[in-house]
Amino acid sequence: MASLTAILGPTNTGKTHLAIEQLVEHDSGVIGLPLRLLAREVYERLVVRLGRHRCAMVTGEEKIVPPGATHFACTVEAMPEAIEAPTGALRPFDVVAIDEIQLCGDRERGHIFTDRLLHRRGTRQTLVMGSDTMTQPLRRLYGSDLVVERRPRLSRLRHVGSKKLSRLPKRSAVVAFSIADVYAIAEELRHHHGGCAVVTGALSPNTRNAQVAMFQAGEVDVLVATDAIGMGLNLDIEHVAFAAHRKFDGDSVRALSEQELAQIAGRAGRHLTDGTFGVTRGLAAFDDVVADRVERHAFPPQETICWRNSDLDSRSVDALLQSLRAPPRPDELPEGAPGGKVQGFLVSGRPASDLLALERLRHHPVVIDTVRAAADVDAFFACCQIPDFVRIAPDDHASLIVAVWSMVHDGGVSDDWLAERCQVLDRTDGDVDTLVARLERVRTLTYICQKPGWVKDAAHWQGRTRALEDRLSDALHHVLTQRFVDKLRTVVVGGRVSAAVAADGSVEVGGVAIGTLAGLRFIAKSDGDDADVGRRRLQVAAAAKGLSAWVNSKLEELVAADDDAFSVDTTALTVCFRGEAVGRLVKGRSKLWPRAIPLTDGVVVDDGAWRKRLEDKLTAVARTFVEGAMPALCAIDPDALPQQARSMARALKDGLGVCDRRAVERDAGVIDDVDAKKALRRARVRLGFQHAWLEDSFKTRAIAARGALLSVWKGVPEAPPLPPPGASSFDIGERPRGFVDACGFVTVNVLDDGADTNAVVVRAFRVDLVDDVLALMKHVPLPGALPASAMERLGCGRAAALSVLKNAGFDVDADGRLSRRRRHRGPRSSRASGAPSP
Repeated sequence: MASLTAILGPTNTGKTHLAIEQLVEHDSGVIGLPLRLLAREVYERLVVRLGRHRCAMVTGEEKIVPPGATHFACTVEAMPEAIEAPTGALRPFDVVAIDEIQLCGDRERGHIFTDRLLHRRGTRQTLVMGSDTMTQPLRRLYGSDLVVERRPRLSRLRHVGSKKLSRLPKRSAVVAFSIADVYAIAEELRHHHGGCAVVTGALSPNTRNAQVAMFQAGEVDVLVATDAIGMGLNLDIEHVAFAAHRKFDGDSVRALSEQELAQIAGRAGRHLTDGTFGVTRGLAAFDDVVADRVERHAFPPQETICWRNSDLDSRSVDALLQSLRAPPRPDELPEGAPGGKVQGFLVSGRPASDLLALERLRHHPVVIDTVRAAADVDAFFACCQIPDFVRIAPDDHASLIVAVWSMVHDGGVSDDWLAERCQVLDRTDGDVDTLVARLERVRTLTYICQKPGWVKDAAHWQGRTRALEDRLSDALHHVLTQRFVDKLRTVVVGGRVSAAVAADGSVEVGGVAIGTLAGLRFIAKSDGDDADVGRRRLQVAAAAKGLSAWVNSKLEELVAADDDAFSVDTTALTVCFRGEAVGRLVKGRSKLWPRAIPLTDGVVVDDGAWRKRLEDKLTAVARTFVEGAMPALCAIDPDALPQQARSMARALKDGLGVCDRRAVERDAGVIDDVDAKKALRRARVRLGFQHAWLEDSFKTRAIAARGALLSVWKGVPEAPPLPPPGASSFDIGERPRGFVDACGFVTVNVLDDGADTNAVVVRAFRVDLVDDVLALMKHVPLPGALPASAMERLGCGRAAALSVLKNAGFDVDADGRLSRRRRHRGPRSSRASGAPSP
């Protein structure tokens, strides 16, 4: 087996270029790269050298593999293990290369790079490229088998301190770490420099290439980007200006490490052209020590690399989880490695999204029913690896995984399912954020269509999603250009933008009304005139920058406000602050305790730390609402009750204050212990003939809260209409029957008294009032007629009341006379077990 060659050094040393040269000199090769955009770039370079028929590109969302392809450019995650020979047999690649190998230390993706480093080899040559901080870890892994080639930077990198945006030299790149900042900076650059290009990680390759082409061709002099430009994307940049040096990394807002600063700053200077770096927008300049280290690319060696077990146990979901969490073993290091112990060297990073999804779904009913054999476990775990490009709520992404798995398990992803989603996304109207969001959703569909065996007509759907991505990319490039390269001057004068917010929420920039603030969302003004809309969009971006003072004040007010200033809309499922929706209720750990997340568009509240503080505050408000609406339920502690009472208390918790007594006692036994009954009474539990409930469960506020919590738990966007306040019974109409049952009612099919025919309607009766009537019937001589008081109690006519009693087990003859109860083999109530979800 060929030895491992490490090509290490700072940026602009030609490492990737050298790897490509080695690839094209051999009959076959594969290179793994950290970004889809970079894979596309290297693929195009291979095509120029070898021809399109010999070159392939494989990423999670795109696959171009012509028959007989020999050279592959891939994302690291998508690197194939071998190449298919003309005979159909698999053979190893001659050359295997892995770029940006220092990402072995990345907390989120590092374990993938480490796995490729440990387990992928070329028959003739294996190359890894990256920072020379990886020298020590590689030596520890491979000792004398490692050949290290250090390459100096081809040009000089020099720190030049701070520059205003208006004074930036041509061929500059401004780097920010939030989309809102990117857009606000782009607005300022448009004013000062007549326009700019925009590059973010969320852009599709086509959009990114079109934006870069403007910069490379000199149509614009400045580019504004996120740190997506730091991973080897080759641009003719002469100066890099940092607009921030702190970023939200998924856990918290932190300062960039010196090596991360160097990775981005190193984009300045191409080949033999020197480059400079510094700061802008009033950011404090780097101190001399940091600047010197970045200039010399002199950093401490990397001491650890991230690892995750790849020897997986597929006997069951639990076994798979256990194997994924397994600690590193000595045999994970190559044979003869001089590094000694793996503990402290191979470390676990942040749990990857596939592991989090597997943990979240391990007890899902669909998973329990369908994931049994080892092949099922492997196939389901492949579904868990669907990336969350959209960054939706974890529960929403989990629902997508379950939906895809259900279809894959049943034979393949439905054409109707794909067609419906493509149709919804096939729109090129909207602003930048809207188009980016659609592209992110298309990326998910593209990923699904690329998975072997998931889609029946894979070629058709791959073509359709690629075409859809191309259309959206063209539209996004147009909107970006219109927004940030438009030569029309706005009402904004100078580099500083001041936005005024009136008492009614209207926002002005330069005296021009551009929209309104609704809670924590900004709603742009639109009169339908395309030219005016384009101009206003530019004004809105500037206003977003100018809103910072208002935003900080508003957020401080929200976090400091008393709970009395908030309310919960049980229909819209939102948390309101002084009448304005500022949060949305989402599924929590149990039905009783939901979470509340800020309801914002990402422009008004873009800071991760503020989002966390807001979520904590709004969740506390939601908890206070639940405690106020259902105090007895919140106070009950099943574990503090006698043994016989615990099952009933847990069922009441799960049913949000109401449960089917018969179902509980059928499973856990009849409650005949005196102390258990007394404890339940003290807890304000009432045990009826058929149901159990808390004393305050049928107050209007409690029913509204129950309906909202059930809807949140189910994940519906809006709660169905609640039962009429104070109603003893009512026709359920279009309300879901299970929802009405779960709100604390018994639903019964009854004859419609107002219809001329024998029409049947579904009528709901409060379970406590049904129990009152059953108690009344204990004192009625049978056979006998229905007491009038029963109809009064139930708030219905004679036919409906008879239907309730018949449902409860009474016999009703043709004359409407009641006879004694029949022996039950099972409950007749529609509430089969506990409180069903809506």
